[in-house]
Amino acid sequence: MSRLTLSGDRFKMTDTSYASATVHLYETHLTDHASLTDVITTDLTKNSAGSTDSWLNLRSMRSCNGDETKALPPATTSTAWCWSSAHSDDTTAHWWPQGLSSTGVADGGDGAIQGHRVIAVSWHYKTFSQEPASDKTGCRTNNLLKLTLIDRDTHKYRHVLLAEPTSTSSSASDFTFVTGHGGGISWYANYLYVTDTSHGIRVFDINKLAKVDDYGSGVDTYGIHNGRSSACGYPYVLPEVHYYKQSGTPRSCDSDADNGAVDPDHLCYSWLSLDKSSGSPYKLVAGEWYGGVDGGRVVRYQLNPTSSSQFPGLLNMSGGKTVVQDAHAASRYRGLQGGMTWTDDRGVLNFAFHKGCGTQPGVYSHTWAGDTRAGTTCAAGGNWSAGPPQALSHWPKLGTAQVDEVWGLTEGICPSTSLQTNYGQDFPGATDQKDVCHPHRDDASTMSLRAVFAVGFDDSAVQNRH
Repeated sequence: MSRLTLSGDRFKMTDTSYASATVHLYETHLTDHASLTDVITTDLTKNSAGSTDSWLNLRSMRSCNGDETKALPPATTSTAWCWSSAHSDDTTAHWWPQGLSSTGVADGGDGAIQGHRVIAVSWHYKTFSQEPASDKTGCRTNNLLKLTLIDRDTHKYRHVLLAEPTSTSSSASDFTFVTGHGGGISWYANYLYVTDTSHGIRVFDINKLAKVDDYGSGVDTYGIHNGRSSACGYPYVLPEVHYYKQSGTPRSCDSDADNGAVDPDHLCYSWLSLDKSSGSPYKLVAGEWYGGVDGGRVVRYQLNPTSSSQFPGLLNMSGGKTVVQDAHAASRYRGLQGGMTWTDDRGVLNFAFHKGCGTQPGVYSHTWAGDTRAGTTCAAGGNWSAGPPQALSHWPKLGTAQVDEVWGLTEGICPSTSLQTNYGQDFPGATDQKDVCHPHRDDASTMSLRAVFAVGFDDSAVQNRH
């Protein structure tokens, strides 16, 4: 890792506040206020019209079985879940899990918020190039974002729509859905930070969760219409309160950046994590993904304490701009899908990364400032889970017990022959025999490579990987 010398406003962001707009919506339109407890424990069985609708039920994470266990890392897992099959969360080709965070890192005491230990996962919606244009609008818009909240203790979960007021005005009277890749999320206190790849970071307030008026599997509207609220069928909505944006946009956030050149002045916000290891100020860690180019940056922004008199729990501001703690270039790494940082007892800054390799085993790397070891590459066969791996997040404590877990997730599927036939451009069959999907290339059913897992932070298969 190479530390960067920063000058001027490089990598800084300005804040567009939606707080007043969200408060107005919360007080005048989204008046059926909901708590985190409501969202993860209320097992709705009927839609807003009073008809039985199993789509609304709480869903359950399950054990991973058969070949889908290849989505798990080669380390002892304290938790290993796959998604429910009831509504195809495990195999859907439209929704893709991306970022992960939890109350474990968000809370400074026992790992719980509102008495619950919860994992949050972001998903984006993917349209197929061969689909008609009419299937790519509204609640089926490409990169539509939703959030999943999972109760760690019951394994129950629910999807929630992320929303943005249609204006920043304190009299805002409507909201819309949010789009983006959702590659990274981080939970701190009551705030969920979500990446917007080319622009910056959105912030949503868990204390502003609300139940909408119209919900159910047949509802495909959103916002406020004729005085009634809806959220693409989901019963709960989570509104945005801040939107941090950089001054411009990168020339390209594609795999090879801009023909192999990374924009020196603008970031691609691909993933997030929270670093609380060296005390105040805590750091929000933002990283870049480039699949074909080395040198993605890792930038750490200062966070205000929750006790701060100004913007508690939000990014620290100076002169109207976010404060950058430091920035590093991953000069010997590429394809970083998730990462985290921490300062060890010697005062050395450490990094951990997930590097995706398609549906071959990905790469997990632990490195540190001054590390000169040669890194494991995808070409070397990887060393981690298939899927590929995405986010990384630290969970320090469960109650009074120090557990020090590293959480992650995978996103992949092995497409069925039907998906390959009907949407071949988006779902080509596996031709490489090293591909985990290769033995399933002729399967009639889609196979899941999607898992949520936790491994021990001090496990040798975690710390000694590179």
